[in-house]
Amino acid sequence: MCSCTMHRCAIVAKIFYCGGSSGRLGVLRAVMPISDLRPLMSCEARDYVGQSFPELNHNTLAHTVIEIVQEEEDASWKAGFYLFEKTPLHFEDCLRTFCKATGRPI
Repeated sequence: MCSCTMHRCAIVAKIFYCGGSSGRLGVLRAVMPISDLRPLMSCEARDYVGQSFPELNHNTLAHTVIEIVQEEEDASWKAGFYLFEKTPLHFEDCLRTFCKATGRPI
């Protein structure tokens, strides 16, 4: 995991990479406060898929899944799971850029 995500904060969003080489179950990539996640997702299309991790099959393309916990819920983010258009590779680039820009190690 990116060490920039290791905040002293118990309330966090979880970021999973799914499909493609990540496998269909998803790989936990990062855990970070929603306040840090917002800049990474500000212009991205997202689909709320509910309270359960989305079911994937062998033909599912690579994508990024974000879990928002109830304590992080607000007017723009409901608790549950979201699918994002950003592929894991694109999200990884954004995450690394964010960590470097904020002076946090990757």
